[in-house]
Amino acid sequence: MEDFEAVYQERMLDTEMLYHQERYIAAMHFGGISIECLLKAMIVDFHNLTEWKTDSTHPGHTIHNPGHDLIKAIRTINQLWSNVQRNPQVLTWLNQVEYPFIEHYIDLRYLGNEPDEKRHKEWFEAYTKLKIWLVKQSTFLGKLK
Repeated sequence: MEDFEAVYQERMLDTEMLYHQERYIAAMHFGGISIECLLKAMIVDFHNLTEWKTDSTHPGHTIHNPGHDLIKAIRTINQLWSNVQRNPQVLTWLNQVEYPFIEHYIDLRYLGNEPDEKRHKEWFEAYTKLKIWLVKQSTFLGKLK
């Protein structure tokens, strides 16, 4: 299985470097990926997974890879989903990171125009708050290093 925590750390650094170099679309793309990897690291650690359940593999649990769907990822940890529901602002941050424009963060790789200043600043604020909140949650859940 991939080392999602290490990938999260690397993509987080990439995101911040790209953002500060005013490469906002790339930062938004990598920012979504970094949050996705952080969530997958939390899932793998929380459920002690060595592989995802697929149509052809049945590793003794029911956890499928949530792909690029951040809400689906969060819902794989009931306590985390409950914490999100108690803090509606987190859903706002999630939506801003997952859909920085109308497009999903994965599809931003096909955009050629940088966002206006207001939009990229709002996105970076949401990304930063979400990242901090998720890291704090991982600590409360007793997982991740």
